[in-house]
Amino acid sequence: MPYYRDLKDADRYTADEADWIARRLLDLRARLREPAPAGVSRRVLDSSLVIGTWNIRDFDNNKFRHGPRRQESLHYIAEVISSFDVCALQEVSDDLTALERVMQLLGPSWSFIATDITEGPSGNRERMCFVYDTRKVRFRNIAGEVVLPKHKLLPNEQQFARTPFLVAFEAGWFKFSLCTVHIYFGEDSKGSEGYQRRVAEIRHIAKMFADKADKEGENYILLGDFNIKNPIDETMQALKGAGFILPPELFPSNLLKDKYYDQIAFRTKRDEVTFLSAGCFDYAKAVFRDEDYAHYAPAMPARQRDLDAKGKPTSLEKDRQYYTGRWRTWQMSDHLPLWVELAVDFSDAYLGRFIDPTAAKRSAPAQLELTGEDEDRPPPRDGEDDGPPVVRVRKSGPRVRVEPAPEPVKKPKARKAPPKPKPEKVGTAQPDRPFTLGEAWRVFKFVASGQADDLRRLREEREHEAKTAKRKK
Repeated sequence: MPYYRDLKDADRYTADEADWIARRLLDLRARLREPAPAGVSRRVLDSSLVIGTWNIRDFDNNKFRHGPRRQESLHYIAEVISSFDVCALQEVSDDLTALERVMQLLGPSWSFIATDITEGPSGNRERMCFVYDTRKVRFRNIAGEVVLPKHKLLPNEQQFARTPFLVAFEAGWFKFSLCTVHIYFGEDSKGSEGYQRRVAEIRHIAKMFADKADKEGENYILLGDFNIKNPIDETMQALKGAGFILPPELFPSNLLKDKYYDQIAFRTKRDEVTFLSAGCFDYAKAVFRDEDYAHYAPAMPARQRDLDAKGKPTSLEKDRQYYTGRWRTWQMSDHLPLWVELAVDFSDAYLGRFIDPTAAKRSAPAQLELTGEDEDRPPPRDGEDDGPPVVRVRKSGPRVRVEPAPEPVKKPKARKAPPKPKPEKVGTAQPDRPFTLGEAWRVFKFVASGQADDLRRLREEREHEAKTAKRKK
């Protein structure tokens, strides 16, 4: 849940303003907790994933001068986003101040990834963005803007008006790549060039990721503002024609609830997507309601209103229409957030793969694991019972491999003691008394006279005679 401590900041809000915002937040929270599709499914940390998408209307550059957004609006936006695990945002402006403020309200466990701005007249200097709860969703370190190669360009060699943004995530057992889009709108008439470009953009992006899904085996989810008119329009057929699957129930996503602009479409591995619920949240039932016109009228920009000299609306009805149809859409959005809930805990199905109906009938005894003590145990002596065979179980990577029991170990033969080295020979000139000058003279005389050579030859002859006698024996 977001943080609310700013409401007690007297420099930011008066007591009356804090009271108003707190009441709106309580109503907003209550409506978010309503059953789907009116509310948003309660997030379950392990078993399911809630994915949202929201075109958040010029967030937040005030280029049309209907704002700027009020601080209380950022509280409401953060409250809505906190109901999702990951949410794609479109129409985020080059100035990220408002988004960073929303991130502060969401708290430190939330993060975001955004593109650079899209240049050109159709790009409107917009960013694409993903906001996600890091406690539930992990960024897989893959992100990029989608650019068409030359041989796949749109008619008249055009790129997408606003560059789609792809990011890879993981939640639980489910690995997936989200690609958020904001498709070119153009004109609404089917024969117009702008409408045909809208259809072409949808067809190109859907075909591109359908081919990637088939080639890579990745789970791809396209979501965002497709500017689809209705479920049977050519714009919808361009999306479905590539094999993308939509939730069982579709919802209009504009504030007037007559257009199906926003969609969440899937091209995934077989049996890896299970829809649990889906919906579209109408924020206007809780905040910036029709009946709140009188409260906000003094805050609406005078330059956009038809006022008399006393500052009163010349037409109360037209002023109310400006509040409901335009001003509040630049406080929240002219789009409603769309969401789906998917199952991401496949533990039961995975464990079911190991179930063998015949195993219970075999009644196999428990296997004995080889512990450290077993490895140090000496082999049994001859004739000694070595007990039941031991099954060696060891880990090998993420799996567990069971090896057959080893053959009984034979008792090794006794080894002979290694031979002792012979004592060192004693030299003939080793003195046992002080080596005096007279002793040195006697040694010199013994060597110089040839007596030392005679003694050496005599020793060699005796050794030769001893060896000859030994061979004869």
